[in-house]
Amino acid sequence: MREWLLVLPGEINVTIHQTGIGDGFPVRLMGIINVSSESFYKGSVYASEGVARIAEQMINNNASILDIGGRSTAPHAGSITVDEEKDRVQSALGTLLSAYDIKNTLISIDTQYRKVAEAAFSMMHSYGKEKNFILNDVSCLCTDPSLGDWLADVHKPVILMASHHVPGDSLGIQETLSDLSRGIDLLEKKGFSTTEKVIIDPAIGKWIGEKNSPYDLELVARLKEFRVLNRPILVGISRKSFIGSVLHKKNPDTRLQGTLAATAIAVFNGAHIVRTHDMTEETMDVVTVSQAVKNHSFS
Repeated sequence: MREWLLVLPGEINVTIHQTGIGDGFPVRLMGIINVSSESFYKGSVYASEGVARIAEQMINNNASILDIGGRSTAPHAGSITVDEEKDRVQSALGTLLSAYDIKNTLISIDTQYRKVAEAAFSMMHSYGKEKNFILNDVSCLCTDPSLGDWLADVHKPVILMASHHVPGDSLGIQETLSDLSRGIDLLEKKGFSTTEKVIIDPAIGKWIGEKNSPYDLELVARLKEFRVLNRPILVGISRKSFIGSVLHKKNPDTRLQGTLAATAIAVFNGAHIVRTHDMTEETMDVVTVSQAVKNHSFS
């Protein structure tokens, strides 16, 4: 395994369809829109016909990115076919794009499968919104290797979450860095421009049984070490199990305050994008104040 040193590069900044992401910009909020009834937090699940309404609400509350997913990746979630996932995502996208002008808001498609990504991108292209497209692959191109080939063809931005066999199975800082580096290297070998088009996600959460809360607490505490990869950093910490473990709260409905605390620390430690179920004024306030303290501390 490659040994990583704490090397902090200069400023990390990218621009995706007029949205600047990185050190020189406000921390961006990504609102979660699940159309998968199996998802662990039912407050993020919406029927297709409700997607346009919640999307408008999230954008009005300063969401820069909407993350649409048709498959739950939570442990023990029921299995669905790729076609079922594709149909869910297409239905949600069609409802959203036909009912509401997203303007420059980025749309992230949370999928591990080329078939789903292709269908979503084709639909966004038909509405003239192909520049708003981002792929969010929680498997770091492990589940469907052909997804990397497709990305190299279309050259659309991608979020890579640390994984090497199944989603989120990276354990510890060194392995997480190595798995993210592998995904970046794979795309570069295919001719994909990763400097401007890759966002990294250290895979906070209990994705596999062995990944207990100390691993997640370490990732949040040492988040700035991921700057060595010189890519914008996304964190998905919203209502996750490590917060429940610390607070002894099994129900995700009761984890909002813990989520806001972890969000503040993650932003202070360098998160550029916060993926959240709670696209609210309170979340925006926490992010804004945390970034102000961080910028003051390191100015």
